[in-house]
Amino acid sequence: MTTTRSTGSAPSDMTDMREALAAGRVTASALVDRAIERAEAVNPQLNFIAWPTFERARGQAGEARSGPLAGVPTLIKDMLPEKGIPASFGSAALRDFIPPDDAPYARAMKGAGLISIARSAMPELGLNAVTESPLLGPTRNPWNLDHTPGGSSGGGAAAVAAGVVPVAHASDGLGSIRHGAAPCGLVGLKPSRGRNAGEEAFRSLADLTVNGCVSRTVRDTAAWLEATQTRDPSCLPPVPLVTSPVDHRLRIHAYSQVMRTGALPDASVQRVFGDAIALLGRLGHQVADADLPFDAPAAMDLLGTITEGMFSRRLGMLSQAIGIEVKAEDLEHRSATLIAAGEAIGDEQFAAAWTAIERVVAAYLGRLEAIDIWMTPTLGTEIPRIGVFGPDISWDDQKDPLIDYAGYCWIDNFAGTPAISLPIGFSDNGLPVGVQFATRPGGEALLLALAYQLEAAIEWQRHVPPIWVGDR
Repeated sequence: MTTTRSTGSAPSDMTDMREALAAGRVTASALVDRAIERAEAVNPQLNFIAWPTFERARGQAGEARSGPLAGVPTLIKDMLPEKGIPASFGSAALRDFIPPDDAPYARAMKGAGLISIARSAMPELGLNAVTESPLLGPTRNPWNLDHTPGGSSGGGAAAVAAGVVPVAHASDGLGSIRHGAAPCGLVGLKPSRGRNAGEEAFRSLADLTVNGCVSRTVRDTAAWLEATQTRDPSCLPPVPLVTSPVDHRLRIHAYSQVMRTGALPDASVQRVFGDAIALLGRLGHQVADADLPFDAPAAMDLLGTITEGMFSRRLGMLSQAIGIEVKAEDLEHRSATLIAAGEAIGDEQFAAAWTAIERVVAAYLGRLEAIDIWMTPTLGTEIPRIGVFGPDISWDDQKDPLIDYAGYCWIDNFAGTPAISLPIGFSDNGLPVGVQFATRPGGEALLLALAYQLEAAIEWQRHVPPIWVGDR
């Protein structure tokens, strides 16, 4: 059995960095230089850098910066456009794409004062729950190099888990923030639809992707959210900076079955999930086992139809948006076979699936109106080894195992609801296991308050992986 390392005191986080900067005990240049040193030290093992931006970061650190997170080093995922910096979306076919402008969320990060030292690795086009691609090869998990750090936000998650930076940009279209956080023992909050800068117009079920971060502590995620959210008055009211745990009893429904089959998750996952339920009970919350408010196998069939149909149709939209033609034959085998499956889905079948998923979402939102928190495992099994969901395996061969592994998170992207994965425990092999909590749209403050309470009880931030370069 692999054992986890525990520090005598919690390692430094972004909040500590900001306090040190404000007190004049450290400079932004020193923080950036140290983060670059750490990145260069462990990237040969972990392979989390898609494109280094070291010299740009050093230049920005030497300039006067404002914003609540000014001077903090971070990473930006390789699908968020930055002016003049390569954005390959994890694909060898797009290695030469240079965006002409910053994406709105990239501007929000800069406005908050963050300094990105590199663009983080991701799977091709964000289409996988692991971070492996022909462009870079596999990104590895600092808890065990034979295992994936998850995806599609796995590059940033691996870097944060190893202590390179305290927090990193992530994005989530069907679970990718949470699918990176859980395998690396991190906090991963998927915000509500329309919460963030650049997402003000998101209103449709089809607006699945949101931006956010992965971090080691709840307070860092809370600070990141507060600093990067939109202030547009037509959108959700801004989330205040959450700094304290929940102070009242919550009504929580717990569900752990694998949606496609109805089977229980792996034994380690089920054990950690049970431990979380017991802890919530000791903290005074009312936790009840619950059934899904919709037909799970039918919903997973709809998810498969929509996933396949959507990605095949959006490939052309991506080509048009960036001005580079991308064909299925330019992509890895897995992506090409996923797109081929989508091309076989007719427009009528595709539209019918969206209509049916609206009823699934309505049932889920109706359940959330009657409770405070919906609780599931984040992932159905222990973290898979490198290659299990690799780019050379066809979509047809991966589809069912992948859905069973990663099939708890998708509903919150369709519903637009916030959800957070928290590092509740470890598998029998010493690998992190996450538990997910979701609530009604706009309810990020409640999730963060619950997360503070659980963090204080578990103190997960004291654990560091075998590969660790951060401050003790």
